[in-house]
Amino acid sequence: MGRRGTGIQRIRVMVIASLGWLVPLMGCQGLIHQGDGGETAPLSSAPAPAPMVEPSPAPVDPTPAASATDYFREGMNRATSAVVLGQSAQSPADWQLAASRWQQAIDLMQQVPPDSPNHAQAQAKAQEYRRNLAAAQQRASGQVAAPVSAEPVAPPDGLVAQIPILERRGGIPMVEVTLQGQNGVHRFPMMFDTGASGTLITAEMAQQIGVVITGSTQVKIADGSTVNLPIGYVDFIEVGGLRKTSMIVAVGGSVGLLGQDVYGEFGIALGSHMINLHQ
Repeated sequence: MGRRGTGIQRIRVMVIASLGWLVPLMGCQGLIHQGDGGETAPLSSAPAPAPMVEPSPAPVDPTPAASATDYFREGMNRATSAVVLGQSAQSPADWQLAASRWQQAIDLMQQVPPDSPNHAQAQAKAQEYRRNLAAAQQRASGQVAAPVSAEPVAPPDGLVAQIPILERRGGIPMVEVTLQGQNGVHRFPMMFDTGASGTLITAEMAQQIGVVITGSTQVKIADGSTVNLPIGYVDFIEVGGLRKTSMIVAVGGSVGLLGQDVYGEFGIALGSHMINLHQ
């Protein structure tokens, strides 16, 4: 990874660490990135932070426990993860990891109960995912296979937002985000980073919109050094029609990161040109 990618990676580690006490990490698919984790020294008024979750090439999260599980949503998230892995796969090991995600998606869809309104769609998706699983397994064994579908999940009922992808940086989608602060409303390109628990904006973005700084937090990064990140409020964050008001953001780095505090409560269907958020 080049110097630019390393900078993005370090900021991601900082955001996950610094905002861990603001919002819990959600169990959703990850994008491909690597780096060492860090620990947060919280503000004196904040509760002790949750343990740091290291970024990894793909999430290492088991199939959810049977109790209180939305199998349909979890299955679609596993399928999205499989597509992301397949789009960046370069080795048999990469394809084997993608295949494992397709198998998880199939297993979850098969557990959608018969009385669920998503049962029929889940069975159809399981069949579709079996074809993608077979293709990924062929690639893992060194055989040439038909490309895995880049759109594994059709937008389901309960669609909340559709977010166009502007470009990708290091495999991570860039999306247009609208922010409002004391200085009015402005739009910025930001990374849609499912590995970040909270949202980060740059100092330039904060100055332009007029963020009200309310404090700071100390963050220990990968090299062992400690830095301070200001935190403050924005009036709202809007992306693809989804709006969240009175949001706390961290300020720092050279690129904005849109974190799970904005979209983590929704299911994610990631395509090649569009991100769908659904209930």
